[in-house]
Amino acid sequence: MQAQDLPLWILRVFALAWGAVWGSFANVVIYRWPRELSVLRPGSRCPSCETPIKPYDNVPVLGWLWLRGRCRSCKAAISARYPLVEAVYALAALGLADRAWRADPSQPASLALAVSLVHFAFAWTLLTASFIDLETLLIPDVLSLPGIALGLAVSVWLPAAGVPWRVALQGALLGAALPVLFHYGWKLLRKREGMGLGDAKLLAMIGALEGPSGVLFALSFGALQGLGAVLLSQVTGWRLGPEPEEAPAESPAESPEPGSLQAEIPFGPFLGLAALEYLFGGDRLVEAWLALLRGE
Repeated sequence: MQAQDLPLWILRVFALAWGAVWGSFANVVIYRWPRELSVLRPGSRCPSCETPIKPYDNVPVLGWLWLRGRCRSCKAAISARYPLVEAVYALAALGLADRAWRADPSQPASLALAVSLVHFAFAWTLLTASFIDLETLLIPDVLSLPGIALGLAVSVWLPAAGVPWRVALQGALLGAALPVLFHYGWKLLRKREGMGLGDAKLLAMIGALEGPSGVLFALSFGALQGLGAVLLSQVTGWRLGPEPEEAPAESPAESPEPGSLQAEIPFGPFLGLAALEYLFGGDRLVEAWLALLRGE
């Protein structure tokens, strides 16, 4: 069966449901990993009274809506973050599936499905690592290292979802090398850490799937968007990163103000955002920009 033989509405409904379910699991990982809890046991439960959540209340997005954002047992408020995260993953799955199907309507449906699943696994890892980085300033190796392996494996077994294996290897090496050089160079010059080594592993994962051009795009566009977020933080007082009580302990004299350019902020979310932008067509944006510079 070819991709064009499957009605798009069926694909979209399936993609939304698939993404929402995995977004629900991502909520568990985002909450439990920083607290060193198992992501498998026990099942989902209310953060306030720890009553297990009934299966019919645990439907992604919809469950929060029909409970009106409150626990059925204790009536404690449940953060709107949970349905918002599930919606983000659902929309990511929808966009990636739609893009894979529309890329070549005459391709086998099985190939389009494989490409969309690989890309969603990549997006799931980037998003989950980003949310954890926002809370803890850490990117778990348990996410980024398997992501590197997946990118390299895809380059050999399913190059339609990534890049040729030599390009994937070059991308992974470049993605790891640039942040490591920046980390130790900044530490040598300024006596403080710059880009974290977790960012290096995340960028290596990006390079394994998107190649060196994806690494450079993620670094440059991620830095621009990160700078914009820092400036917004200065203007509004909005905090980037964990709350003070969850941040690494420092003496008051050494701790920078939340809006300061000296403040420690997570870079992983901006790398992840730029990598997703590249996946959704950033390569064409780069080509258009270079053509504009050449006057074409």
